[in-house]
This record gives sequence, C-alpha cells and structure tokens, in this order.
Amino acid sequence: MLCSCEIDWDKTTLSDSTAYVVPVVTSVGDIVVNGDNSGEQVTFLWSEASFGAPVQILYSLYFEKDGTSALAGTSYVNELTLTKADINGIVVNSLGVKANEAADINAYVEAKVANTNTDPVRSTNSISFNIQTFKAKLNFLYICGQFQNGWDVANAPQFWETGGGTRIYKVLIDYLAAGTIVPGEDQGFKILSQRAWAGDYWGYDGLTPDWSCPENNDKNFQFGSAAVENYLITVNLGKMTISAEGIKAISLIGEFEESGGWKNDVDLVYDCVENVWTGGPVTFSGGASEFLIHYDHDWATKLGTATKASDDVENGFELVEGGENMKVPGDGTYLMKIYGNRTPMVIVMEKQ
Repeated sequence: MLCSCEIDWDKTTLSDSTAYVVPVVTSVGDIVVNGDNSGEQVTFLWSEASFGAPVQILYSLYFEKDGTSALAGTSYVNELTLTKADINGIVVNSLGVKANEAADINAYVEAKVANTNTDPVRSTNSISFNIQTFKAKLNFLYICGQFQNGWDVANAPQFWETGGGTRIYKVLIDYLAAGTIVPGEDQGFKILSQRAWAGDYWGYDGLTPDWSCPENNDKNFQFGSAAVENYLITVNLGKMTISAEGIKAISLIGEFEESGGWKNDVDLVYDCVENVWTGGPVTFSGGASEFLIHYDHDWATKLGTATKASDDVENGFELVEGGENMKVPGDGTYLMKIYGNRTPMVIVMEKQ
C-alpha cells in the first residue's frame, strides 16, 4: 500500500458532485475455499472513478450480507487482489457466515479523494458471488524492536490472529523493557512477516502524521517521550492500520498470601524471548483459591474465568475480559504464566 502526499486544495477544484464518474464493479465467479487452495488469489476489478480534477483516488472494496458490510481492502488502482483465505476470513469473521457453509455475498466499491475527509461515492452496482467457506488456521506475525534490548530479529516475539482469517493480530509487550528504552530516545519497533529482514515488514510512514499507513520501509513505529511501560498492540492488515492501548502495569490480585487477601497486586514480568508474562510464585493455603488479573492495579479492566481449555497452549485456559474470579486447583505455590500473544489470552497455572 502506498500513501500520497497531501493535496494543495488551493490549487485543486473538484467538479460538482453531479459530474463525478462513479466506478462500476466487474463480476467474479463463485469461490470455493479449502485448506488446499486457500493461497489462490481472486482479483476484483472496477472501472476508474473521476472527481473532475487530477487527484489521487482511494478505492475501498466492501463485502455485504443481510445488511452488514465489511471492508475487504483498499487500493489506489482500480483492482484489488485477495487470497481465498483472506476472503474466507472476512466472510466468516465479519459477516457471520459459519465455517464449512455456503453463502451468497454482495460486493461493492467506494471511491474518495485520498487523504481527505471528502465523502466517498459508491459504485453504481454491486456484484454477487457464492462462497463455500472453511475453518481457517490462525496466521501470525512477529514484532521486533528495542524492547528486546537490541533488535534481536532471530527471536522476534510471535503473535497471532484474533481468529482464523480476521487479519487482525494482537500482542501484549513490555515496551520499556525494565529500563532498556529511554522514552526521549525511543528507537521503536517494526512488524514482520518472518523472523528475518526479508519479505514483508512494516514501519512508520513519514508521509502521514499518524500510524494509519504502515509501509515496508526503514522507519520505526514509536511512542516517543510519552511512552508508558506496556502496550497491547493491534495490527489490522485488512485496513493496514496499527493501534495501541497503553497499560502501566499488569498484575495478579487475589486470596494468595503475597497479596494479603485481595489487598496488594503482584506485578507480572514480561520475557520477550519466551513471549510470556510471569507472576509469582504465589502461595494459596487454607482452601483460599481465587484470583484475578488487573490492568493498572485497577478494577476497571480485569481478566478472569479461565474455565475453557486452550486449543493451542498445553495446560492453558482462555482468559475472559471482565470475567469472574479464577481458581487454582488446590492449595500450593503456583507460577502464573500469561500468553498475551493470542486472542483470547491464555493462562497456565504451574504448580511448583
């Protein structure tokens, strides 16, 4: 994806909206997706739009079913190529079609002047295609940066899609890494498709004042002097955006002895090599067994429940935001391990 420079509106005048040329979408055939062909590509085509002036146009392709629309991707030319896996992910995760079922999907295009707040125009038509979906495996990315204490690309932490084919990825990291970054000298991080400086990787695009256009270049994402200790980072490859929620602390609180009975938090510590957060060991005795995970030593955000076993982490249980108190299996001393590189996050209670 490329980003354009800002337009000088003093020198550019759009036509009256009645004179705009609106795109027309070309039909595609039916799509069957399975584990063997998910890498095959489908190209969506449409005619060029015009706003009566020499401006760069951003096209957005949408899929629609039963009144619900989902962005499939954007392009600065009059076509967009998606893999069958990408299409499957959008249909299953955003439009509510179940895996291994067939559905009729509509597609349309919107066009607007790039890098402006002008209203988009919608294609004069929408097309319909039938898709046979499948249950997709989770894809993954990597994050590499100074928080590793030295840009160790060979051990870049891996993180996973929120669901098969969503193209949305989340990871919780300790960005200041126990003092290895001075906020005023922020060296930042990059997102990578593999543990090597090859293939796709993304950094900050200096043509825009925010993080809305990741691009394969040599600049880094940064938080600057306002950086807090930890971040839950979200990468959306469908929209090509990245965002982050700053979190000052992640901690345990509960009936264990070190907490003093729901009184004191025990902070979790991030290991960027193992890509896991650890808390404790903490000791439960006398039948006391309950605990929760806090953000910012506050009850506003808590993680709990942990009754559903993880399909991906051995002996792990899925965490639920806002969930009920968790319980250890019995009296004893436990090391808590939190896997913040998947959705939902997973906890492992290791008895010592």
